[in-house]
Order: sequence, then C-alpha cells, then structure tokens
Amino acid sequence: MISSNREIFSTIKYKLTTLIDVLQAQVQKQANSTGFYFWQDRENLKLSYGDLDKQAKAIASHLQAKFSQGERILLMYPPGLELIAGIMGCMYAGKIAVPVYPPRRNRNLARLLAIAEDAQARAILTTVGLEESLQVLEEHNLPIIASDRISGELANNWQNPGIDANSIALLQYTSGSTGKPKGVMLSHGNLLHNLEQIYQSFGHSANSHVVSWLPPYHDMGLIGGIFQPLYGGFPVTLMAPVSFLQKPIRWLQAISQTRATTSGAPNFAYEICLNISPEECQGLDLSSWELAFTGAEPIRAQTLAKFATKFAPYGFKKSSFYACYGLAEATLFVTGGKKSQAPIVETLIKEQNTTKTIVSCGFPGGEQRVIVVNPQSRQQCVDGVEGEIWISGASVAQGYWNRPVETEETFKAVLASGEGKFLRTGDLGIWQDGELFVTGRIKDIIVIRGGNYYPQDIEASVAQCHESLSKTWGAAFSIEIDGEEKLVIIQEVERNAWRTLDTTSIILAIRSVISREHQLQVYAICLLKPSSIPKTSSGKVQRYACKEGFIHDSLDVIYRWQLGEREQDSLPDIYTENPWKDASLPQHDKNQHKSEPLIHWLRDYASHHINSRLIDERRCIPPHVVLDFGNQGLLGMQVPPSYGGLGLGNCDTLRILQQLGAIDTTLALFVGLNNILGIRPLLLHGSPSLKAELLPILATGRELAAFALTEAGAGSNPQAIASQAKPDKNGWLLRGEKIWSGSAAWAGVINVFVQQPNQGMSGFVVRRGTPGLRQGKEALTMGMRGMIQNTVYLEDVPVTQDQVLGEIGSGMAVAQDAMMYGRLAIASACVGGMKRCVQLIWRYGSRRQVATGRLLEHSIVLRNLDELMNAITVVENLVTTMGKLLDRGVNLPVEAYTACKITAPEFYWQAADLLIQTLGGRGYIETNIAPQILRDARVLRIFEGPTETLCGFLGASVYKQGKAIANFLTHTLGTGEVAQRLAYAVEQVKDRFACGLGNNNLIIERWVYHQLGELASIGILWGAMQRNIDTSNQQAMFWIKNRFEVKIEQILSFSPDNLPLADLEIASHRIYEYTQEIGDIEQTLPGEEHHLDELLRKSVHNPSNPSPTENNPKNNNVETRYIASPSSQSSQKIQTWLINWLSQKLYIQPEEIDPNRAFADYGMDSVIAVELAQDLQEWLGISQALEPTIAWNFPTIAELAGYLSQNHQNQTDISEQIIKEPEKNTLEGLSTGEMAVLLAQEIAIAKQRRH
Repeated sequence: MISSNREIFSTIKYKLTTLIDVLQAQVQKQANSTGFYFWQDRENLKLSYGDLDKQAKAIASHLQAKFSQGERILLMYPPGLELIAGIMGCMYAGKIAVPVYPPRRNRNLARLLAIAEDAQARAILTTVGLEESLQVLEEHNLPIIASDRISGELANNWQNPGIDANSIALLQYTSGSTGKPKGVMLSHGNLLHNLEQIYQSFGHSANSHVVSWLPPYHDMGLIGGIFQPLYGGFPVTLMAPVSFLQKPIRWLQAISQTRATTSGAPNFAYEICLNISPEECQGLDLSSWELAFTGAEPIRAQTLAKFATKFAPYGFKKSSFYACYGLAEATLFVTGGKKSQAPIVETLIKEQNTTKTIVSCGFPGGEQRVIVVNPQSRQQCVDGVEGEIWISGASVAQGYWNRPVETEETFKAVLASGEGKFLRTGDLGIWQDGELFVTGRIKDIIVIRGGNYYPQDIEASVAQCHESLSKTWGAAFSIEIDGEEKLVIIQEVERNAWRTLDTTSIILAIRSVISREHQLQVYAICLLKPSSIPKTSSGKVQRYACKEGFIHDSLDVIYRWQLGEREQDSLPDIYTENPWKDASLPQHDKNQHKSEPLIHWLRDYASHHINSRLIDERRCIPPHVVLDFGNQGLLGMQVPPSYGGLGLGNCDTLRILQQLGAIDTTLALFVGLNNILGIRPLLLHGSPSLKAELLPILATGRELAAFALTEAGAGSNPQAIASQAKPDKNGWLLRGEKIWSGSAAWAGVINVFVQQPNQGMSGFVVRRGTPGLRQGKEALTMGMRGMIQNTVYLEDVPVTQDQVLGEIGSGMAVAQDAMMYGRLAIASACVGGMKRCVQLIWRYGSRRQVATGRLLEHSIVLRNLDELMNAITVVENLVTTMGKLLDRGVNLPVEAYTACKITAPEFYWQAADLLIQTLGGRGYIETNIAPQILRDARVLRIFEGPTETLCGFLGASVYKQGKAIANFLTHTLGTGEVAQRLAYAVEQVKDRFACGLGNNNLIIERWVYHQLGELASIGILWGAMQRNIDTSNQQAMFWIKNRFEVKIEQILSFSPDNLPLADLEIASHRIYEYTQEIGDIEQTLPGEEHHLDELLRKSVHNPSNPSPTENNPKNNNVETRYIASPSSQSSQKIQTWLINWLSQKLYIQPEEIDPNRAFADYGMDSVIAVELAQDLQEWLGISQALEPTIAWNFPTIAELAGYLSQNHQNQTDISEQIIKEPEKNTLEGLSTGEMAVLLAQEIAIAKQRRH
C-alpha cells in the first residue's frame, strides 16, 4: 500500500505532508548536493537543495509581507532554475502557485489575462529579464515582482505558513484546445501521492538522474521533471524546450553526457529523433537510459520500434520504453507498465471490421483505481469492451478552480450502482488482461453514417501513405456539410520535400488509403507547411484548433484539395513605399455647409436623371451627366471662385464624394479623379500662367483633366516608370507609354510623369492635340465600366518649362500629393457605398420571408449588419476627422492617408459581398444593382495603391521608427494611450520575430510588415474614435478596439517557421502540374470585327492602333539605343550573368528567360530589383553604385546588358568573370531616392541577420 506519509529517507524519520516538508528533508540530508542543473551549450547552471531552500524562504518572506495566505500568484518565468525557486517560494509562503507561459513564449496576452482573471491572481512573479516586457500587465492590477531582485537576507524573516496536505499547492491550467482555460486544483496531498506512485512505478532511487526538456509549467515538465527528482532526492538536468526542438540531438547528448537513467516525452519527440543523422550521433552513449517514458498523446508502436532500432547501436535498449497514461486532473501519473519490460502491443478489431495496433499503458499503482465505463449507461465495461476511463484515488485533483458545476460533472461521477466518486477523463480505453489500452477521446470520435471512427487511426494511415508527409503532425476531423458529416484531413509535409511536392500523387495516396483502410470518402485535404499545425504547449496536435483553422481559412496551407474543387493561395506582392509629407491646400472658405445644396441636388438628380445600369452596360457616362455636373461645379469643387470653381473646403468635398459613392461608385471616381488627380496638381504646383489658362476651363467642366503615371512595367511602384523626358532645344521630348489612365481619352489636359536622367521624376501638363500625344485602345475593365481607362502613347511629345508641375525632379512629390489626397477621397466614397449596401440589405431583409420568418431577424444577418455599421462609423469618423484637420491647415502624415486606403475599400468590398450573399439568387441578377456595386467596389482595393502594397509600406514605417504615427496619434489626435498601445504591440512583434529567422529573414520581415500595416491601420481608426468618443459611438469604439487586440493575438501566435522559403518554386511546380491536368488552353476563335475594312483604309498596310514599339521609326531608335553589337563578348557575358541570376532568384529555368523581354515579365518586385543592382555592381567590380532601380530603367534584359557593356567595359574585364551565386552583403549607402533607400535598408537588415 502506498502512503503519501511514507518515510522517504532511511536515516531521517520525517512525516511528509507538503512539498515544503520534502525540500526541508532534502536540506537536512544533503543541503550542499546539487539537485538541479540547467543544461546549456556552454557552462551548465546548477542549484543545490540548500540554496533552493534559502531562495524559496526569501521569496516567501517577500510574498508573506504583501499578500494573504492562499492568494494566487502567477509564475511567469523562462525555462530555468529561477522558476524552481519561484514556485517553491510560493509554497513556502502559503500561496497558490499558478505557473504559466510568459506571453512571448507562444502564448498570447488574451489567454494569459484569462488565466489571471479566472485564478483571481494578485501578482506576477518573474525575473528581471522579463520584467520590462510584462509591464503592460500592471494595467490589469497585476503587480510585477522580480524574484531574482529579492534580497537573500529576507530568508531570515520567513515564517512557516502552517499548511497541510489538504492545502492547495498550485493551479494547473489545462492546455487543451477548446473553451476557456480551467485551473485544476492540486493539493499538497495530491502531489505527494502522485510523486510516490511515479517513484515506485519508475523504480527510482538515490542513484537515479533525470533529463527533461519538457515545458516546466505543468504536469509532465513540472511534476515529472522538477517535483519528482526533488521528492526522490536525486538530480535532474533541465533543458529549454526550444533547445530540443532546434536540435533534437541535444536531448540525447544530455542523456549521454549526464549518464541519465530516466527521461521521456510524448510520441512525437521520438518520431523527430528518427531524423537525426548518423554524423550527429557520433560519441553518443545511451546505455545508462533505463526508463524512456512516453505518454501525453497516442503511443505508436511503429515509432517505438524504429527508435529502438535506430539507437540500438548507441546503447539504447527497447526494454527501456515505458508507456504510461496520465492527465492534469489526476495530477499527472495514472497507469504505467513494468520497468525494463517492453510495452505490450495488441491488435484491436473495430466496428468497421478493421484492425488497429494499440500499445498498453500498463496498470495503476497503490490505491489508485481505474475502470472503464459505458458513458451512457454508467455501467462498468467488461474486458475488451471500449468505454470511458474513470479514475478514483488520492491523486485525483480537488476540482476546477471556481467552477462548481464543471467540478461536479467531471470529478464526482457515480456509477449506475451508486458507487463513486470518480473522475471522468473523457478518454476512451479498454481493459485487456489487466492492462489499460487508451484508444481515443470521446470528443474526437468522428461519426459518419452511423459509424464511429477514431481520428488517430485515420491520422496514422495518412502519415504512412506517402513519403512526403510528416509521420507525426496531422489531424483528422469532420465538418457538417448540408446536414451530413464529412471527413477533413490536415497534414504537414516533410521539410525536405515541401518545395517539390507532387501534390497530385499525395492527394491520390491519401484518398486511396482512407478508402481502402477505413471505407470513407475524404471531403477535403490541406497540406500544411512544416511546423505549422496547431499544437498545445505539451506538443499535442489540437484537432479543434485545426478544425477552426480549416473553417476560417487560417491555416498555413501549401495546397488545398476539396471534393469537386481546386484552390490555390494567392501570393500578394508586398512593396514598401516612400515616406511623403502632405502639401496643404490653400486656405478655403471655412463654411462647412456649402456642400448641403449640392448634396440635395445630387439626391434629386440621381433619382430622375441617372441610370447606373445603362452607364455600366454601355461603358460610358452620358454627356448630359458630365455637362450637368460641370454646370453645378462638381468638377472643380476646390478650385477658388476667382478661377470659376466652388472653393470648397476639405470636409465639404469629402461629404459630396460620400454622397456620390452612395449613388454610383463610378461617378464618385470620375468626379474625384477630375478634382484630385486632374486639377489638384495644377492648382498646387502649376505656374501662374498655366493656372490662369486652364483652371477656368477645367473648373466648369468644359474640359476634363486626367493623370498618366502607371506603366506596364511599374505596377504599384511608380519609381520604376520607364518613360523619359529627353532634352530638346526648347525644353524636352516625352517618350513612353502609359496605361490605365482614367478619363484620358476624354481629357483636354493630362498630367504626365516621366523620368529625367540624373534628375529624378518630373511632371508635365500636356494639352490634347499636342504633337506626339496619341490615345491608345481602351481597357475593358471588370468594374467602373462607365469611365474609360485607356493607354496613352508619348511619341516625342514636346513640352516646355511653363508646363512643368513644381520643379524639375520633384514630380514624385507632386504625384504623391495627389495620390495621398486621392486615398482620402476614396475612403469617403467607400463610406457612401457601404451605407448604400446596408440600406439595400435592410430593405430586402425586412421584406424577404424565409422558413424562420423575416430574413432580417436572422441572427447572421443582424450580426453582419452590426459589423458593417461599426465599420462605417469608424471609417467615416476617420475621414471626417482628417477633413477637419486639413481645413484647419494641419499637415497630415502619409500614414493617415494610407490607413484610409487600406481599411475603407476592404470594408466596402465586404459590404458589397455581403449584399450579394444576403440577396441570394437575386444578388446574381444584373438588374438588381448589386453585381455592379460588387464590380465597382473591387477596383478600389487596387486603385491608388493595392492593399497589400500599402500594408507593407505602413508596416515597415511603424516597425522601423513609427514616429509619424506616434506623433499623429499623440499630438494631432490627442490619443497618447492608443499610441502607447500600438508602440508596445510593435515591440512585442519585434521581440517575437527578432531571433531564429535563419535564411527566411527577408520573407518574415515582409510578412511582419504586412501584419503591422493592418494593425497600424486599425490603430489609427481606434485613435480617431478615441478622440471623438461619445455615447452615440461607444459600440463602434469597443468594436475597433477589440479588432486591434485580436489582430495582435493573431500576429503573436504565428510561428516564423510557418513561412515559406520559396513560394515561387512551389507555385511554379504546382502550376506546371495543372498543364498535365487541364492542358494549357488559349482561345483563338475570332470574335466580332471592329476594324475598318481594308479597302476603306487610307493605307492597306497601316494597322489600326500600332503600338509605339511597332512600325514606328522614332521608337525604334529609342529601342535600340543601348544594344551592343552581337559580337560584343562583354554584352553577352553580362546578359548570361543576368539570366543566371534571375534563374537562381526567381526559380525559373534559364532557357525560359528571354533576354528581349522586360524584367517585370518574370515577376521581379522592388526588393529583388535593389538586390540585383547591388549584386551586379559587385560582380562587375565597379566602384560607383548602380542605380537601385536600374532594372526598371531598361525595357529588356538585353538593353541593360548592352548599356552596361558600353558604359562599364573599361572598369573590369567582364569576359574573365564567371557566373556565381550572388553573395550576401550589406547594402548600406544606396541613396537614389527615399524609396530605394528604404528597400536597400530592408535587404541590408535581412542579409546581416544571416551572418
């Protein structure tokens, strides 16, 4: 019989009732002996029993002076010896210890605060090293105490708290995947009883030595790894969990070097060790390892057999394996086998006439009783019949802290006969010949068509079906589809295979094995990136979290297959923009009500004179609308009255754009473009003579204005434009091609932006009819159909100094000013569009009857409306706030405009999508306006900077310095607390992603920038709400604040290991497979004839709309200006180097790269362009830095090679160079424009971290 009061030492008769007694007994026997080591790569740390006793007394004395007996103290330590002193200090003080993960260690703040609230914790015990990072928790009435700062002299003041076996020692918070955290109450009696069971079952003695890397915050790591050695009086060598995960061999090396007798882990750890190389195992000696326990997750016989075979040459014995079963609610240990006897393996025949190999978890020891019960009838099952495992005995915990109902249900179960009380484990098992076999969990059982299927069986089948799949990390679960349960498989892939996955064969193998072994059809399969599957702190796969991730599409999926469907992730381009300062408009009339008459006119006019469907269908705004808008002054709203405009301020302008957004997004964009991109550059930066000539015409709508910046090779990077201004006797000649210029074909005035060699970008005003200005074909857009988007050809267009916008070389600032204000205008139009969507949803929902009543009364519809109305409130508030600030002459940072552009179009898109969804089939009917709203809303997520691009810029800004946002929030908005919260969140993210990035650092930085961009946008919305909070918008205030906290949790809970190393390689491989699956189809059947009959043309050989690079002598000269002679060896060598460099960077075969095509055609982004410039400069061996955007300055690879051979051939003998892998270098010193500097710094930081 086992007694928790046993006499543990032969020389000292000591009645043990608490862990205080245990430590003091060890001090009496062996005070100077080392009880604890902390294993490190360098010198190991150690702690004797005597020193631990002194530290515990000093900590306890400090706590006793501050808190009452029985108060809960959070222990927030990194793995190490300080945690042991802290937890014993709590017990010495008579306090209840609550060990938890520090928030930086894969725990988010929300969970930590939930534990603190549930436990009613009074303080946090931690170290000096973590103290600063935990300061935010003091706001939640959690004072922080650094135990390693407490004076050792306080040990003399310690008073024995007088606790006994019934006193609660600690709360062990479960690490499960569902619900709120629950604190299991463990008394000192529970702990000592369980520790004695472990001591006896494991066959421990004074000669034992434990090695443990398990997390030291609960059950296996804390009770098994720390308390058990303390109880037995033998040493333990502790390791940080990350030390094992980074290099699994460290675990085995620690066992070998310390001659440890006991060590263990869940099944996955043994599986991971199978990948250790023979080279790493040199010198390993595992002959001392007597007991290798395994538990906490399903034990796989195959894993044990493979491990034993692999490490037998190094002294490991198969008989050392010790399979056991336990759970937090039973302290830790429940059953285990016989030491030095290999676990028993049985074959179980299941309901579906299939078999399953199961491993025995042994039998209970001492007074512990374990039975298997039918959970429905509460009758005890006979041998061989599966049921729920119930437990009774002195190790069963006292219940859940402050949860009497759940304690009654879980800890006080009674058999049908009235016998009890038992702990219901929720685990399934069978008894067979006196051995317990754990078969699964009740919650996890998959029920399909009346049959019970165990997820671990399905997971085991999947893990073995293909060599590219992880043997450890997978999950199987079911979801309900149309009232029927369907099977879903989530599986990680092996790290060495995921870049070249044969997804077709993998999906086929999984479907085949599930059909063959389980007679089930798989509904969906997700292949995950290595190390990305959700796990608990103890390393168990969280099936519930996997299911939630699948449903909400939040898993890190490499490839997703679904029955009857194929999906692939889109990879956004992340690009970092220039910082920019807004140029304020001239002071306007401050009257904020000049817009009212126009708004009323617009509402009446829209009801009788606008037909949005006809505008959309005919792809044209009717002339009467343009003329009427011009006559009302809508096309020159901010032009001063002296030039014939309305002279409206910013708030009035934005209110009108909101009204237009509610009427027709196309019209809002048309009016906004004319006012902001067309007139604003001229108004703010045009010469007096130019303004006097053009503003009266434009303000009254007699002519329209357009904006020509975008080019095919530039995309979201305006710095990459290739159009140039070539000096001419009277000024310059403009050459190039602009695409997607809104209203350009209708415009009388176009603002054109081009590069000027060695001077930067310049802007020019070009009038219609200027020689060389030619309108190209219209782009047939998905939405905004009523406003023309067309190509503009610049074929030596003459311009003079009078036509310059601002100064020569300052064109980017002019363009940025217009685009920034355009982003604010877009946000205002989005608010109007969102309000219109909500109106239509409400109208339809109030009239539509469904089976449950009015559609409007459905909870999902109401929830969606609530979300949209909150979004409208916060975005409108920000827009209005910025308008008022601008009217007061306040200069706003680019980050504020960027936040408008990121958030408003995204919310508008969600509103349009919800409108379609709510209308059901009616939403798909063109005449019901919803499809047009959806199409029009879509472009706003791209126009004036795609969301992904802007998030990348904003995130980089807040990550690298954040002063602009901090000043805006603190000084402009007066919301310093929001600025502090954002700054702290950024620091948390920096800490979270600062270390261990390896070669992924650039990819991780881009991901971090994007996430921080979203977070900063939400923070700015929150700050604006905080500034204007009142009783009418409190709900929206809480809503946006909650989104901020949720976003932080999302970022901090993400693992850097989940990010890909080479998405392009994977995507290329997958897309190549599609050719095998669906072919590569390009339709060539002719459509309608749009060209003039050849016999009616002026020239039969003159094609319609020739491009400036075809059949045009002028542009042929431009094309060939840098092409070297074919015999030039230098040019060919450079071209070959460029092709090889691109091949290595972009994962494209060299033969697939055509030197006569542009760099952009191969997916080069801004960051890679800067890398190319740096590596090219070093390969050429030239001292003068190449322009970081040099790749964008030449239409083709061949042209760049020709230019370099002509301009740099004397600086190095290129023919002697060899093609080699680009080296990793610091890129400091690049300074061609703020954009290039920012990108260069990104790369420099990324590359420096690799060294």
